[in-house]
Amino acid sequence: MNNNEKSSFVFRQLFDKDTGTFTYLMFDSDTMEGLIIDPVKEQFDRSLQFIEELGIELKYVIDTHVHADHVTSSCMLRDATGAKSAFGETSAVQCADLLLSDGDELEFGRFKLKAISTPGHTDACTSFYTEGRLFTGDSLLIRGCGRTDFQQGDPEKMFNSITQKLYAYPDSTLVYPGHDYLGRTASCIREEKSFNSRICSGQTLEKFVQIMNNLNLPKPKRIDEAVPLNMKCGYSLELGHVNEDNFTMHDLHQMLDKLNPTEKVIDVRMPSEYNQGHVPGSLNIPMGNEQAFIDEIRGYDRVFLHCHSGRRAQTVYTMLSMQGLENLVCINSSGMADWQQAAFPVEQ
Repeated sequence: MNNNEKSSFVFRQLFDKDTGTFTYLMFDSDTMEGLIIDPVKEQFDRSLQFIEELGIELKYVIDTHVHADHVTSSCMLRDATGAKSAFGETSAVQCADLLLSDGDELEFGRFKLKAISTPGHTDACTSFYTEGRLFTGDSLLIRGCGRTDFQQGDPEKMFNSITQKLYAYPDSTLVYPGHDYLGRTASCIREEKSFNSRICSGQTLEKFVQIMNNLNLPKPKRIDEAVPLNMKCGYSLELGHVNEDNFTMHDLHQMLDKLNPTEKVIDVRMPSEYNQGHVPGSLNIPMGNEQAFIDEIRGYDRVFLHCHSGRRAQTVYTMLSMQGLENLVCINSSGMADWQQAAFPVEQ
């Protein structure tokens, strides 16, 4: 790869403070093809905003493993962008578009992301390498490693994954973990070999297994919620259905003036889209933020959900339906694009 190709690699590290989770977005600035690793459901709107503002053609949404501490936004981003979702081969995530084996490569523009099977934290953990960077999920952390006491975790497998696979990369290779709780953002192989208290160079398998078997950590708070949902790529559109078939933006226009105060139109697009023009009187609750407004939404007799083309509205409908809401009308076959094309009234 020549210098011009290297200079087109663009990388962003994002953080969810509530779960201490890192998300990684990268793309080729020449072709604008890119991918995202370990996106968080509650940060969906932020992730999509970066993707759309930067003009990224998202090809892959990747999870390093089936998370126990947060819910992925894999399915939401796949539905919003047309990207393919990817997990490790042994994860048994049936909704994934791709199940990656050790050594598989995903191309984005001129670059390739290599999958590295690193079981231990879970049986299907996968790390990734590209452009001098390792994305290690919950396998190798900064000055530590992921726990091995649930989800088919195995300290011996973890030891082999780190010492035989990750530590085999050059010492200068940067390490980007799935989590950190002390404000650290990156490390390198040399530092972890030297300073990782659990698994530095010279550590024995027997001592490592003893350490890992005696951590006595509490169960992750969200494990009972997160694992079942993440086995379905987060929130899946297949779980929902439209409760009023074939309802369109043209239908909404015909009845807009007849809506009473207990009925509401909710626009689930991003604020930047909403501010450029929206249905008069509509409320903006961007997809990914609906949980914070669920009591307000529940209080209406009827709610009309729409977006630009219908896909995001369907996603929000599914998530709210899973919370037991039955007052929803999802406009999933049209959206604001059709409203504007028909020259219906718009507020800004």
